[in-house]
Amino acid sequence: MDARGPTATHVLRKTIVAKMCDLSVPGFRELVSNGAGGLLLLIPAGLGSVTEHCREAILQLEEELLASELDIPVYFAEETEELVDLYSTLASEGEGSEAASSALAALVQSISNSGYQLVVSSATPQPVKEQGVVSMSGNLPGTGGEDQPPTIVIVAHYDSAGAAPSLATGADSNGSGVSILLEMARLFSSLYSSSRSHPAYSLVFLLSGGGKINYAGTKRWLEEHLDMDTTSDLLANVDFVLCLDSLGKATPLKLHVSKPPKEGSAGDVFLQNLNSVTKSLYGSPAVEMVHKKINLADDSLAWEHERFSIRRLPAFTLSTLSSPQTPERATILDTADSVPASALEKNTRVIAEALACSLYPKLGEGGCSGQLFAGSLAPSSDSLAGWLELATQSPRHSSLLVGKNSDIVKSLTSALSRYTHDVVKVTSTPDRREPEYVLYDTPTATLNIYRVKPAVFDLFLSAAIGCYLGLVYLLLNNSTVIILFLTGLVKEKEVEMNGHAKSNGVKNGHKPHAY
Repeated sequence: MDARGPTATHVLRKTIVAKMCDLSVPGFRELVSNGAGGLLLLIPAGLGSVTEHCREAILQLEEELLASELDIPVYFAEETEELVDLYSTLASEGEGSEAASSALAALVQSISNSGYQLVVSSATPQPVKEQGVVSMSGNLPGTGGEDQPPTIVIVAHYDSAGAAPSLATGADSNGSGVSILLEMARLFSSLYSSSRSHPAYSLVFLLSGGGKINYAGTKRWLEEHLDMDTTSDLLANVDFVLCLDSLGKATPLKLHVSKPPKEGSAGDVFLQNLNSVTKSLYGSPAVEMVHKKINLADDSLAWEHERFSIRRLPAFTLSTLSSPQTPERATILDTADSVPASALEKNTRVIAEALACSLYPKLGEGGCSGQLFAGSLAPSSDSLAGWLELATQSPRHSSLLVGKNSDIVKSLTSALSRYTHDVVKVTSTPDRREPEYVLYDTPTATLNIYRVKPAVFDLFLSAAIGCYLGLVYLLLNNSTVIILFLTGLVKEKEVEMNGHAKSNGVKNGHKPHAY
């Protein structure tokens, strides 16, 4: 389709080239309502260092794109010198003929100007053949003897979301949660490996898939251990489930609950430990508890802990975000540069110390001071940076992670197996007749840009060629008449020339003589 700039008014069946930093949500809606045939959105280079105005514009536009049902294709491309030149040309030319002073000037301008045509060489996106998302879990068993020891489950979903699937690296949401979970598995595995420090509690670490598609992987994992596998006692004695989500910011922690924990329960003790550790180590304010009831009428759940609460397991989500509706949970701006290493290390230390006080009750007597993971046992900034790099080295949109052969799934499974036991995978596959979600292929495509003359130029060129061919046709059909006419002209000229020669040959009846 022909390309137009974002300020064009006649956009019917045209592809609009616009910068995400400059395109507002009302402007986007106007383009769609005016019949635009497609959108090419230019993403600024260096997403981690964009201005606050640009960041806000991209967040709002992504939120609109993810919430809308569009009938037109939307493509994303990082800004390059060629694309910026294209955008500048389209923005300066505008509609071309609209700025002309007269109809004749508009006609001449429309003929002489060149346009751009965008062609995408890719097939129409189709549902991927394998729709299954994989969840991996491993455990550190407690010393419970014959009785089933109390269990604490640590959960983090590993997929990400964004308007452009191939650019959704999700460093904070939820690469930070994955990094903290793996670091905690590393820290506690050393405690569980020694008989002197082996607690009575069991720890289960779950890396769930499909977190951005209504926590489909968590739902399937719960069904596997509570409904289908009747011999599994992994969740027979759960004290609480701790879900980690978006913990890469230097803002106060929030504990999101569907039902506030009862006083004196394991969940209430953990909350008290969190408050004691944050005050003792960093002098930070108490962890804010955010209570939100589960609305089963909603199509999607707000937080991952709600999947466990529905199954009557005490659960809560720890996050730096105040609301699940923030656009920062699904944006291409969520890069590794946006996660401060100091904030990630601090939050890891706080959570690990609070959890340790729950595992070792004596540490929590008189208030959890948070002195266990200090010195050589402290969370490693290098280790956390490695886990975050592992999680963000490639985009983790759900459509890119389906199947057990995914590189990310293999890498995370390998990392989890290094520090926990009995690592198993559970695959969630939607119902074929009434699927809960459908994932599509073609996350990337090749865009070809051609410089072309407008259609009116072809029209005038065709008219000129037609006139030329018509003239030739007339000449050929009337060749006899034309030849006779030309022959007559030639003979008449010869007669005139002969008569002129005789009058000059004899002058006054005398012949010239030669000497």
